[in-house]
Amino acid sequence: MPDDHVEIGRQFGIFLRRADRFYASLRVPPDGLDLERGAYILLSRIASGGPARLSALADDVCLDLSTVSRQVGALESAGLVGRSPDPTDKRAVLVGATASGHEVFARNRDLWLSALRDLLADWTAEERAEFTRLFTRLNETIATSGQEKR
Repeated sequence: MPDDHVEIGRQFGIFLRRADRFYASLRVPPDGLDLERGAYILLSRIASGGPARLSALADDVCLDLSTVSRQVGALESAGLVGRSPDPTDKRAVLVGATASGHEVFARNRDLWLSALRDLLADWTAEERAEFTRLFTRLNETIATSGQEKR
């Protein structure tokens, strides 16, 4: 009898590699800012989730603080994010998206969503809904299992 876990593990590995390749194949229009995947993930979190401390951002995107700090510095140099004092603790700072950051995020998000729509064009609404349900469940299981922090 085949072990479903073996095939799930194999498919998970294939997905990770192909998702990286898929993201890398996306082309930003010439007037747009081409973001590395890590920078896009961080800008996405900041633009959609609102200003946050570096430590909260690191937790949210599952990266170490030094990596997030470096990426925030690059985003800040590009004018996509800015820092402001945390009103609840004047010793801390919040990182928030600038108007330009929101625009760049929106353009990149639209490109990503368009590519996903093309990729899933032959899936039925029911298939997309079921995949969404199962993929969300997998992500939630990973988050609550403690595996995410290793």
